[in-house]
Amino acid sequence: METNLQFADRVINTLRLNYKDRFVSRRFILKLGREKTKFLLSQKLRDRTLYREENLFTDISCVEMKEIDVFKCPIVEFRTCRKIMRSKKKLPELIFSRYGDSIRLVSNIDYSIKIGRTNPVDYIRNKNRKGYREKPFYYTRDGYLYIVDSNIEVVNVQLLTLDKKGADEMSCGYKDECNSALDYEFVGSDKLREVVYQEVLKELAGTFLQILPDENPDLNQKSI
Repeated sequence: METNLQFADRVINTLRLNYKDRFVSRRFILKLGREKTKFLLSQKLRDRTLYREENLFTDISCVEMKEIDVFKCPIVEFRTCRKIMRSKKKLPELIFSRYGDSIRLVSNIDYSIKIGRTNPVDYIRNKNRKGYREKPFYYTRDGYLYIVDSNIEVVNVQLLTLDKKGADEMSCGYKDECNSALDYEFVGSDKLREVVYQEVLKELAGTFLQILPDENPDLNQKSI
């Protein structure tokens, strides 16, 4: 497992070999790395080859839900629901493709009930079908998880996110507020991380080449 810190330091150490007077922050490196990882994972979600890579998904146990006023629900189509539950906290940033978000599973706390995915159009189309509203369904909007026609108060969620710290913080009972985002795993298989690493180096090298070189390299780091 490679952490965010190790990934950023690997990039920095490689850059120092060729650009002694240039400095780039770990935060900027991670921003680039996440952008490129997000793009590549979105492609994999689109062709549905990602779901075989179990190690990429994060399990969030004990996600607390709260009941909201049906008539004030921001999703107009759900205002005919008998009950609406919404997550107390926002989900960590998801990855999207043409098939939707990167949530793989939502279930009750003991995994005995799998909660299906829906959207406003499908809900309106199917709500009058016999038995449809007897099963719970979930939907995401503005970072929140919604569950319709259910009073379930705690769920488990399995999803793909680059924000491992945010995933931890969403779990009820989370206490380790001092843990830095740099200590978390840099998401991606070994092969994917190497592709991202090379792409980040390529972009940073292109940026450095646009900056006039220091004629007297003295390890005085110039920031970008």
